Amino acid sequence: MVTVLAVRHATSTCLPALKTPNSTRRDGSGRTPWPTLSGTSGVSTIFTSQFARTKQTVEPSARELGLLPRLAPPSSTLARDARAGLFGEVVLVAGHSNTIPTLLAVLGATSVPVIGEREFDNLFVLTTHSGDGAPTAPEVRGPGVAKREA
Repeated sequence: MVTVLAVRHATSTCLPALKTPNSTRRDGSGRTPWPTLSGTSGVSTIFTSQFARTKQTVEPSARELGLLPRLAPPSSTLARDARAGLFGEVVLVAGHSNTIPTLLAVLGATSVPVIGEREFDNLFVLTTHSGDGAPTAPEVRGPGVAKREA
């Protein structure tokens, strides 16, 4: 199995808090804008877009995990290679309101979120099978994702 952790980048107002441990949001909420993933998360590969906000969003996790973020290939390539297990069992992808839903769809998600222009730093978790070639219908967990009827 492969798990993809997909996040839309943090807002520009949250990014200073990402750079300074134990800081708070500029809005005074005190909530960490994006949690730092530890070694127990199992993340072995981190992808970002070419834009600074995605890189800044994952920078604390990359530092904690000792990983160097990579530029994400096209969604179809990333999905194919992730399913094949080429990036390890857990992959973190920081993207944008248009790229995260596309990636989840290409990975075969049964319900894909619509990420609004003012929605930032929501985490979507998709787990799929790798290597056996069997088609899967992975589910996405996260804000704005419709639950499948039982």
